[in-house]
Amino acid sequence: MITAIVIPADLTKPLALQEIEASDVDSYRSLVGGHLEVVAFQRPAAYLYINEEGQALDLPLNLRATLLAWVHNSAFRGNDWLVGDAVLVGAVKHGEDLSVPEEYVTLLLKAQRFRVAVQAYGDEQWYANDAVFDAVFAAYIAAADLAQRWTQVAELMVVVND
Repeated sequence: MITAIVIPADLTKPLALQEIEASDVDSYRSLVGGHLEVVAFQRPAAYLYINEEGQALDLPLNLRATLLAWVHNSAFRGNDWLVGDAVLVGAVKHGEDLSVPEEYVTLLLKAQRFRVAVQAYGDEQWYANDAVFDAVFAAYIAAADLAQRWTQVAELMVVVND
Protein backbone atom coordinates (compact mmCIF):
# COMPACT_ATOMS: atom_id res chain seq x y z
CA MET A 1 0.00 0.00 0.00
CA ILE A 2 1.10 3.55 -0.72
CA THR A 3 -0.23 6.90 0.43
CA ALA A 4 -1.60 9.29 -2.18
CA ILE A 5 -3.18 12.72 -2.02
CA VAL A 6 -6.55 12.93 -3.77
CA ILE A 7 -7.23 16.37 -5.24
CA PRO A 8 -10.93 16.77 -6.05
CA ALA A 9 -11.96 19.11 -8.84
CA ASP A 10 -14.76 20.35 -6.60
CA LEU A 11 -13.25 23.20 -4.57
CA THR A 12 -15.69 22.56 -1.73
CA LYS A 13 -14.13 19.13 -1.15
CA PRO A 14 -10.85 18.99 0.79
CA LEU A 15 -7.68 17.29 -0.33
CA ALA A 16 -7.40 13.89 1.34
CA LEU A 17 -4.83 11.21 2.02
CA GLN A 18 -5.80 7.87 0.50
CA GLU A 19 -4.16 4.46 0.87
CA ILE A 20 -4.03 2.58 -2.44
CA GLU A 21 -2.32 -0.51 -3.77
CA ALA A 22 0.51 0.72 -6.00
CA SER A 23 0.08 -2.09 -8.52
CA ASP A 24 -3.73 -1.83 -8.72
CA VAL A 25 -4.36 0.32 -11.79
CA ASP A 26 -8.11 0.00 -11.27
CA SER A 27 -7.77 1.86 -7.94
CA TYR A 28 -6.14 4.78 -9.74
CA ARG A 29 -8.77 4.68 -12.49
CA SER A 30 -11.54 4.67 -9.91
CA LEU A 31 -10.12 7.76 -8.21
CA VAL A 32 -9.83 9.77 -11.46
CA GLY A 33 -12.92 8.31 -13.11
CA GLY A 34 -11.33 6.77 -16.19
CA HIS A 35 -8.17 6.04 -18.13
CA LEU A 36 -4.95 7.45 -16.72
CA GLU A 37 -2.73 10.27 -17.89
CA VAL A 38 0.29 11.30 -15.86
CA VAL A 39 1.94 14.68 -15.28
CA ALA A 40 5.45 14.50 -13.80
CA PHE A 41 6.44 16.88 -11.01
CA GLN A 42 9.91 18.01 -9.95
CA ARG A 43 11.13 19.30 -6.56
CA PRO A 44 10.37 16.72 -5.18
CA ALA A 45 9.71 14.12 -7.84
CA ALA A 46 6.12 12.91 -7.96
CA TYR A 47 3.39 11.94 -10.41
CA LEU A 48 -0.06 13.43 -10.76
CA TYR A 49 -2.64 11.12 -12.32
CA ILE A 50 -5.68 12.57 -14.07
CA ASN A 51 -8.41 11.25 -16.38
CA GLU A 52 -6.89 10.96 -19.85
CA GLU A 53 -10.24 11.73 -21.50
CA GLY A 54 -11.23 14.43 -19.01
CA GLN A 55 -11.34 17.31 -21.46
CA ALA A 56 -13.25 15.30 -24.08
CA LEU A 57 -15.71 14.30 -21.35
CA ASP A 58 -16.04 17.97 -20.31
CA LEU A 59 -15.03 17.20 -16.72
CA PRO A 60 -14.87 20.24 -14.40
CA LEU A 61 -11.72 22.30 -14.12
CA ASN A 62 -9.40 21.17 -11.33
CA LEU A 63 -7.84 24.49 -10.40
CA ARG A 64 -5.78 23.06 -7.53
CA ALA A 65 -4.25 20.30 -9.68
CA THR A 66 -3.58 22.81 -12.47
CA LEU A 67 -1.78 25.18 -10.11
CA LEU A 68 0.30 22.32 -8.72
CA ALA A 69 1.26 21.24 -12.23
CA TRP A 70 2.14 24.79 -13.27
CA VAL A 71 4.45 25.27 -10.28
CA HIS A 72 5.99 21.78 -10.11
CA ASN A 73 6.51 21.27 -13.86
CA SER A 74 7.79 24.37 -15.65
CA ALA A 75 7.21 22.80 -19.09
CA PHE A 76 3.50 22.49 -18.25
CA ARG A 77 3.13 26.06 -16.93
CA GLY A 78 0.50 28.06 -18.76
CA ASN A 79 0.09 25.47 -21.49
CA ASP A 80 -2.91 23.50 -20.30
CA TRP A 81 -5.61 23.17 -17.67
CA LEU A 82 -6.32 19.96 -15.78
CA VAL A 83 -9.86 18.69 -15.34
CA GLY A 84 -11.50 16.11 -13.13
CA ASP A 85 -10.24 14.61 -9.90
CA ALA A 86 -6.50 14.00 -9.59
CA VAL A 87 -4.24 11.74 -7.53
CA LEU A 88 -0.72 12.70 -6.44
CA VAL A 89 1.78 9.92 -5.68
CA GLY A 90 5.55 9.59 -5.39
CA ALA A 91 8.02 8.74 -8.11
CA VAL A 92 8.42 5.22 -9.53
CA LYS A 93 10.82 2.70 -8.05
CA HIS A 94 11.16 -0.83 -9.41
CA GLY A 95 8.20 -0.22 -11.70
CA GLU A 96 5.74 0.89 -9.00
CA ASP A 97 4.72 4.25 -7.64
CA LEU A 98 5.92 5.21 -4.19
CA SER A 99 3.96 7.08 -1.54
CA VAL A 100 3.58 10.79 -2.09
CA PRO A 101 6.68 12.54 -0.67
CA GLU A 102 6.22 13.88 2.86
CA GLU A 103 7.12 17.35 1.58
CA TYR A 104 3.84 17.44 -0.38
CA VAL A 105 1.87 16.08 2.60
CA THR A 106 3.29 18.80 4.83
CA LEU A 107 2.84 21.54 2.24
CA LEU A 108 -0.68 20.63 1.14
CA LEU A 109 -2.23 19.20 4.30
CA LYS A 110 -0.34 20.26 7.41
CA ALA A 111 1.40 23.63 7.10
CA GLN A 112 -0.34 26.93 7.89
CA ARG A 113 1.85 29.63 6.32
CA PHE A 114 3.55 29.75 2.93
CA ARG A 115 5.91 31.75 0.73
CA VAL A 116 6.75 31.73 -2.95
CA ALA A 117 10.34 31.22 -4.05
CA VAL A 118 11.60 31.83 -7.58
CA GLN A 119 14.68 31.04 -9.57
CA ALA A 120 15.55 33.29 -12.51
CA TYR A 121 17.00 32.04 -15.76
CA GLY A 122 20.78 31.66 -15.49
CA ASP A 123 20.77 31.91 -11.69
CA GLU A 124 20.89 28.88 -9.39
CA GLN A 125 19.89 30.91 -6.31
CA TRP A 126 16.31 30.84 -5.03
CA TYR A 127 14.71 34.14 -4.00
CA ALA A 128 11.61 34.93 -1.95
CA ASN A 129 10.08 38.24 -0.95
CA ASP A 130 8.34 39.06 2.32
CA ALA A 131 4.85 38.00 1.17
CA VAL A 132 3.40 35.30 3.43
CA PHE A 133 0.18 33.44 2.65
CA ASP A 134 -2.20 31.79 5.11
CA ALA A 135 -3.64 29.42 2.50
CA VAL A 136 -1.52 27.11 0.40
CA PHE A 137 -3.46 27.64 -2.82
CA ALA A 138 -3.33 31.42 -2.39
CA ALA A 139 0.46 30.98 -2.53
CA TYR A 140 0.14 28.77 -5.63
CA ILE A 141 -2.05 31.38 -7.33
CA ALA A 142 0.52 34.07 -6.51
CA ALA A 143 3.32 31.87 -7.86
CA ALA A 144 1.52 31.15 -11.13
CA ASP A 145 0.62 34.83 -11.51
CA LEU A 146 4.23 35.87 -10.91
CA ALA A 147 5.49 33.45 -13.55
CA GLN A 148 3.03 34.87 -16.08
CA ARG A 149 4.00 38.49 -15.34
CA TRP A 150 7.76 38.14 -14.90
CA THR A 151 9.39 36.51 -17.91
CA GLN A 152 12.68 35.96 -16.04
CA VAL A 153 11.11 33.27 -13.80
CA ALA A 154 12.61 29.88 -14.70
CA GLU A 155 11.38 27.86 -11.73
CA LEU A 156 8.93 28.30 -8.89
CA MET A 157 8.35 26.76 -5.48
CA VAL A 158 5.76 27.20 -2.79
CA VAL A 159 7.47 26.62 0.54
CA VAL A 160 6.41 26.37 4.13
CA ASN A 161 7.08 29.58 6.07
CA ASP A 162 8.24 28.35 9.48
